[in-house]
Order: sequence, then structure tokens, then C-alpha cells
Amino acid sequence: MLEGIFLMLFCMVTLAQSLPKPKGPVILTISGQITHRNSPDGAQFDAAMLHALPALAFSTRTQWQSMPMKFSGLALKTVLDAVGAQGSKLHLTALDRYEAMVPVSDVALYNPMLALQANGRALKVRTLGPVLLMYPFDDSPELNTDVYYSRCVWQLQRIVVE
Repeated sequence: MLEGIFLMLFCMVTLAQSLPKPKGPVILTISGQITHRNSPDGAQFDAAMLHALPALAFSTRTQWQSMPMKFSGLALKTVLDAVGAQGSKLHLTALDRYEAMVPVSDVALYNPMLALQANGRALKVRTLGPVLLMYPFDDSPELNTDVYYSRCVWQLQRIVVE
């Protein structure tokens, strides 16, 4: 009897955490070791789905701009939680096929962002978007190395949780 109740509660929680299907063009796909999917390819997100998640913003300098920029979007942790990610590393791939590996430990240590805007303007393909993984470089001086700069993937289209 008790096992049946736990099974029923587990099923209810799983259904409550299911992801809606994207209505617009898919701009980010997350696959691999995830528990919540909305397509055979994994978890697909359109811009509206990403904008509907809790927002994050910070200003930081980067090696690519001379002045600090204000980035806004959502915490990488937020989207990983939404898909039930269960791995130790993230394999990121950009539209131009650039690839980077990011340890999941970075998520807790530095709270990197999936930026959707820079200085109040939506990121487009020609301006490093529509999704850009960005670290808060000004908050943690140890981030200002080529290792972390190389993890800032612009035109991010796919994350595989490994």
C-alpha cells in the first residue's frame, strides 16, 4: 500500500515537471543525462521558454569588449534544473561547430549565465546569440584566464550533459 502511494506521488511529480513543447524556432537543445524531455532529441527550448524561466543579470568586463557590458538571461543552473541534468560535465556546441567542455562544478562555483541580451538588446546570430554562455568575470578574478574565456560559447545551440 505504502509503495503504491510513493509510486503515485513519483508519477505526479514527474508529470508536473514535464517540459512544454516549443512553439517557436528551437534555439537551444539539451540532451544526454537529463530526466525531463519534450522531444526525441532531448529538451528543446525556444526563446519564449527561456525568457519564461527566472531571470539573471550582471555586468562584467570581458576580453572582447573594452567596457563592462550588462548581460541578462537566466542562470545555467536554472535550465539544468529544468531538464533534470545529472552529469558532471557539459559538452557545449555552437552554430559554427565550436565546442567547449564545462565542468558542472562551475555552475555552483561561478553561476554562469545563458545570456539572451547584452546592454538591453536581444542577442542575434550576428551579435553572438541568440544564446551566449557568459561568466561573471568581474566577480571572481580567477575567471580571467583563457580556460574560462574558452568556455564562453557564443551562438550556443546544444548542451550535452555527460
